[in-house]
Parts: sequence; structure tokens; C-alpha cells
Amino acid sequence: MVASSRPFYALHADAYDLLITDPVEPWVAAVHDRLRSPASVLDAGCGTGRHAAGLIARGHRVDIVDASAELLALAARRCPGARAVLADLCALEMPAGYDAVTCRGVLNDMITDEERGSAVRSLARSLVPGGLLFLDVREEQGSRRRADGIARFKHADLGGGAELTFTARTSWAEGRLRVEEQYDLARPGAPVQRSHYLFTMRPWTESELRAVLHESGLRDVQIGPGVGRRTPDRLFVVAS
Repeated sequence: MVASSRPFYALHADAYDLLITDPVEPWVAAVHDRLRSPASVLDAGCGTGRHAAGLIARGHRVDIVDASAELLALAARRCPGARAVLADLCALEMPAGYDAVTCRGVLNDMITDEERGSAVRSLARSLVPGGLLFLDVREEQGSRRRADGIARFKHADLGGGAELTFTARTSWAEGRLRVEEQYDLARPGAPVQRSHYLFTMRPWTESELRAVLHESGLRDVQIGPGVGRRTPDRLFVVAS
């Protein structure tokens, strides 16, 4: 499972917010504007809980789910009133009691058609009749254009003289993103701790999205450009 093995989600979860800095408010506003208030929301793949906290601040009741125990613990501290559930989205069993389910980024890690169908069905099952599913996914053509094989670097100051350098290189092969990551953790007076991770992601086409959502019983599907993203390779999806 990516969430339990990727160093970014486990070993270096405390640096997540320092390296992933896309603004929260545009996504929160886009979701909030489509909901009655207050609404019950399930944030599936909540990460460190920044978006859940934004929705809570707008008056919604939010429960949080993630497959990374480390990220979920950070989210639970950020959203102390939220129910926190450690679960794989492909096997998620939540009551059908939510006005909305939000899921950002996670569905790109589902590689097979079976995984994709299972994950989307589990999200759809969590909705009340007429509820809304909000997705952020990678778009295939935009993702392919950005997969240039060039190494990109980010640095996070962890305090106390510690610094994490994150290097990522993304290439494209057979309809998949091949992502190579390296993490170099430097602490005063200690050898640099280096970890590597190699994984693949499968971006989405609009036709694939509509087919999977329709198969999950969601008929009204709206697909537009990503919201709150600094790169143009994302889609914002609302389905009911």
C-alpha cells in the first residue's frame, strides 16, 4: 500500500505541510459553495487534515479517513472533534450518512480498473441519497506533459538545525507516471539519513471518470479544471 510504504507519508509525515503548499482555501470554498450548511462531510484521504479543518471552520461536521497512520494522527490533532478512521479506500466501510465525500489526489494511486472501481464505489456508498462526491485527480494529458524526467527539489526546515531535502523525478511510460523520490534528512552531528521510493500513478481521462462514476450510481457528473492547484494537470470533479 502506498500510504504505509511511501516515506513521505510515514517516515517524513511531519514535513508534509512544509513541502505540499498548495493553498487550501480555494478547494474549501469550492466545496462549501455547493453544500447546505452545516453538512456532514467525509474527507477520504485527509492527509494532515488541512482541508478538513477548513471545512470545519466553515461550520461543517467532518470525519477523516486515511491509510497512513502517521498522517491521520496529524489530522486528528488538527481536527480534534473529527472521527478519525484508519482505512484503505478500496475497502472502506462507512455508513451511508454523509452529505458530501471529498477525496483529493488519492485516486491517482489506484492503478488497476478493479482498484479504481472499488474505491469510487466505497466513496459513493458513504453518501446519503442526493449527496455530493468531490474529487481532485490528475488529468492524463497534462500529467504526461509534465512528466519530463527532470529532477525537482524542495527543502523543508524542520527546526533545531534539521533539514529535509526532497527530490522527485517523474517520467511517463505506458500510460503511467513513474515517480522516483529521494529524501535526505540532515541533522546536526548525525550522518545524513537517505531513503528512496519508486512508485507509479495512473492519471485519469474524463471518459474514464464518467464511466467509473456512472457504474457507482452517480449520474450527474461535472468535470472542470483543478481548484487550488499550482499546476494545470488536475481535474475538479463533482458527482451526485
